[in-house]
Amino acid sequence: MVVNFYRPVEVFFGEGAADKVGEVARRFGFKALIVTGRESTKMTGALDRVVKSLNSHGIQEYLVFNEVVPNPTDKVVNKGAEIAVEEKVDFIIGLGGGSALDVAKAISIVSSNEGSAWDYVKYPEGPRLIPYLNRPVICIPTTAGTGSEVNRYSVITNEIRKEKLVISHSLNYPKVALIDPTLTYTMPRDLTAVTGFDALTHALESLTNRVENFMAEEYAVRAIQLIAKWLPVAVEEPENREARRWMSYAAMIAGIAIDHMGVALIHAMEHPVSAHYPHVAHGEGLAILAPYVTEFNLKGNPKKYALFARLMGYEEKPERAVDALIDMLEKIGLLKTLKDVGVEEDKIDRLTEDVYMLSRHSFTVNPVEPTLDDVRDLYQKAYEGRI
Repeated sequence: MVVNFYRPVEVFFGEGAADKVGEVARRFGFKALIVTGRESTKMTGALDRVVKSLNSHGIQEYLVFNEVVPNPTDKVVNKGAEIAVEEKVDFIIGLGGGSALDVAKAISIVSSNEGSAWDYVKYPEGPRLIPYLNRPVICIPTTAGTGSEVNRYSVITNEIRKEKLVISHSLNYPKVALIDPTLTYTMPRDLTAVTGFDALTHALESLTNRVENFMAEEYAVRAIQLIAKWLPVAVEEPENREARRWMSYAAMIAGIAIDHMGVALIHAMEHPVSAHYPHVAHGEGLAILAPYVTEFNLKGNPKKYALFARLMGYEEKPERAVDALIDMLEKIGLLKTLKDVGVEEDKIDRLTEDVYMLSRHSFTVNPVEPTLDDVRDLYQKAYEGRI
């Protein structure tokens, strides 16, 4: 078997890495577009740190595009791309959680090619347009979850169509990732839990799906070990610097794992949930669905699920993988149902249809290939809390 391992992103990791942004940015030009959320990076001082570093290295021209929200939309990407073109920016800095990083990367694609953001999303039959150019992107995460700083994915939502899809292309890689655990110190408990479980799901699905890549699998294995140990600590002791450091690292390597091996049915079923209910955080939706989908998947890859259970600190049996997830969710306060977060029961049929229409390519890589009835049943169980 021949496997591929392509890593085009330069990584600077460690306390103080964010302060290198000015030095790194000098490679790409002298006018920046900083893509970030509405308030958080300004309130925590992260934005000031970035601007100070840029200024100290002779980069005085910058614009702040601070319209990114959770579950970001194609409209936000298109608006940012228009600004990048009109202002003739040389490079883009994504500063914030996964949404800000995803938007920064997508702006790079849209501002450098024809069309709009939705032309580049990956429907099962493929995107409408293929990009040929991009602007350099520097990613600086302030959460520990998505791994977007090291992979080629941008997840965006179309509010009109109620669809959540992914831009996935080699031009969507950032040039540089500056991963500074100090930027995660101010994350509140809930955000720590939600983003951390997102990273765990990345590692779980890349480890257990049908894609074979033994090199990338090592990243998934290590990420699971680290998250099992440090996520509960980071949630309970937000000031614990060691926990924050290891969670930043785990999120990064889990992001590398999905870059090579992809995700599967948990993600495929979550995207319609947060597309229709944008108040549901991506990691929260994953947390709700993970135990039910994992129980369904056990028979498809019992060896890997047994390994997951062991990595989580449980007996090496596939069924213990479900126990490991439930126990983790209880520890970090995310053991919920779809009903708990406002999903209406009569929406289950629509969610099921959307999984097939938008993410059916994930069926064949999932450990067990589901039918539509299987998907509907899993949604029903997650709605009722019936494990």
